[in-house]
Amino acid sequence: MKNLNVMIADDDLSSKILLGHYIHLFPGYRLLAEASSGEELLKLVRKKQPDIVLVDIHMPGINGIEAAQLCKEVVPSLQVIFTTGSDEFAVEAFNLSVVDYIVKPIEKVRLLIALEKAKIGLQLHKRLEAKQGAPALNKLAIKSNQAFLYLAMEDIVFVEKERRKSMIHLEAEQVESSDSLQDIAKRLPNYFYRAHRSYVVNLRKIVKIEAFGETYLAHFAHSEKTAHISKLQIQAVHRLIGK
Repeated sequence: MKNLNVMIADDDLSSKILLGHYIHLFPGYRLLAEASSGEELLKLVRKKQPDIVLVDIHMPGINGIEAAQLCKEVVPSLQVIFTTGSDEFAVEAFNLSVVDYIVKPIEKVRLLIALEKAKIGLQLHKRLEAKQGAPALNKLAIKSNQAFLYLAMEDIVFVEKERRKSMIHLEAEQVESSDSLQDIAKRLPNYFYRAHRSYVVNLRKIVKIEAFGETYLAHFAHSEKTAHISKLQIQAVHRLIGK
């Protein structure tokens, strides 16, 4: 396998120097570029198409989580490793299906383990791409009670986590599934977005967003139902809808 191109995004110079030094020591990895903000990272990802990004969460402008989500929209195979000074966003980060979450100070062996996970993730992504020979039917297959249902993607308004199950909201009804929210999210097209740890929303159907306590409420066309958007994800949702 060719050398994997790695990009670093961190506004702290000492962290970038240390990470760059480690990457140069590891065979099979090449430091492609460095960024100091989420906006700069997004521009570089669009231009250079890296394999792996090491992203600090606390950066000026777009934070690391928002930037990583936008970057994965550009490069779906992108492997994201978060490097941060605390673990307060660990749950939110893993909801984005990132490879790893490393708390600073970063040790060389710990970084290598994360990079090797990313390498495996890239290999799996290529295998899945190779298997996708037949055209998609654009339907979501789910298990509901003792039956299998096939829901048209465009009919889904949002999906809500409800304990260990998921509730799939359509315009006129809702369907309960034993599949997890994370599993369903992986099978939805890119116009669905994990806007909250308990909600995946159809961006095409959102018509209004309003503040609601510590979160935001999304309103949808042809539906009286609402879904929550976290403060951490609101800017990313605005940008994705405005594309």
